[in-house]
Amino acid sequence: MKVLEMSDTSARIVSISNRIAVLSNDLKNNLLDMDANIKKLKLLKKDVYFDYVGTARRNYQKVLAEIMELDTRRETPAGYWRHIDQNFGGHIQSGISMEQVMDEDYIGIDADVMSQWMAVIVVARKDNENRIEQALIQINHLSRQVIRNCMIGFGFSIVVGIMGVWFISRSIIVPLNKLKSGLKLVSDDNYTYEMDITSKDEFGELAAAFNDMNRQLKADDEIRSDFIATLSHEIRSPLSSIRESVNMLTEEFFGPVNDKQKKFLTIAADEIARITSLLNHLLDASVLVSVSGAKKRPVSPFDPNELVQSAISSITPGAETRGIRTKFKKLEQPPMVKGNEKEIMQVIINILDNAVKFSPDNSRVDIRLTRGPGKHFLTCGISDEGPGIPEDKKNLIFKKYYRAREVREHMDGVGLGLNIARRIVQANGGEIFVENKPDKGCTFSFTLPVC
Repeated sequence: MKVLEMSDTSARIVSISNRIAVLSNDLKNNLLDMDANIKKLKLLKKDVYFDYVGTARRNYQKVLAEIMELDTRRETPAGYWRHIDQNFGGHIQSGISMEQVMDEDYIGIDADVMSQWMAVIVVARKDNENRIEQALIQINHLSRQVIRNCMIGFGFSIVVGIMGVWFISRSIIVPLNKLKSGLKLVSDDNYTYEMDITSKDEFGELAAAFNDMNRQLKADDEIRSDFIATLSHEIRSPLSSIRESVNMLTEEFFGPVNDKQKKFLTIAADEIARITSLLNHLLDASVLVSVSGAKKRPVSPFDPNELVQSAISSITPGAETRGIRTKFKKLEQPPMVKGNEKEIMQVIINILDNAVKFSPDNSRVDIRLTRGPGKHFLTCGISDEGPGIPEDKKNLIFKKYYRAREVREHMDGVGLGLNIARRIVQANGGEIFVENKPDKGCTFSFTLPVC
């Protein structure tokens, strides 16, 4: 509205006031030309000057008529120009002949009248200039108002834009963050999380689909765990009978056996022991699911140096057969660690078993205890000199039953050691992670709270 008002004001200046300023100057010049040509005609007595007088008179009348028409279009007409026409128009004779002008008694325009006439024109021009000046002041005032209103509108638009962005981002980013959190839990084999369905749009459909997927995965995992647990229990009974039978045959309880028979009985006993170990891992994973979700767990303080040393002792015989050395850097004046000592022992053994399994012969496994992160945690790091872990596999090695394709054909296992380790560490209030070493091998680290 202010811009439109500025446009109307500027139009008045250009089309009316400015035009009147130009025409008033022409009016004055025509009046002076008419008076000057009358004097030249009386003095020189040439017809051309009579024509000049007529032309100047017609131009004067034409210009004055246009000025009066423009003045009437103003909101407040000045009235000076109509006053000039009414009071001085009679001094311009349009029907006079050249002989009458040449008469000595013909005066033309009296000097006093001319002075008054010009004075009124000057006043009218001054009034028109004042109107132009007032219009310019009004335009300046309106322009300031427009700038102020634009700044207010711009600020209001920014506020509305920020609120719109906040609303849109909240309606998009919040559900995506919830979905991201849910997918992270699913990747950690946690199927208990469900997204809240607060709308019926695409995000609501996505949340419903995620919840359905999560429930299905949870049901499938429970079925698989129950099946493996049941199968493991069912296999252990006949396996125990077979193991005892093989042991009785090996010990020649039913009579002597020759060397060839003893050789095959020893192979059978070793394979039975291997199968028993795999079944124990499967049972441990099934039992750990319920234990990790329990509200109360047996927790007691223990010395981390002694626990690590005991775990190293249990894997030393197998490591020495391949020439693998273990180097343990104890922690000076270690704090007591708070957790389930038996479970933490299993975590260390599982990681050490993997380190020995993937390390080349005659290599070294380093175990280190350090303070941190912060003053409430302690970190245990186990490093090997094996091939390391590809970057795209780091998020998969802690998955239940996951085994890399490169090791499936020539290494035993069911892919539960690291999964069990992660569940135990998290249940005891810590975190576990893996990093590749710059030169060779990788380092598994886990944190535990201290007393």
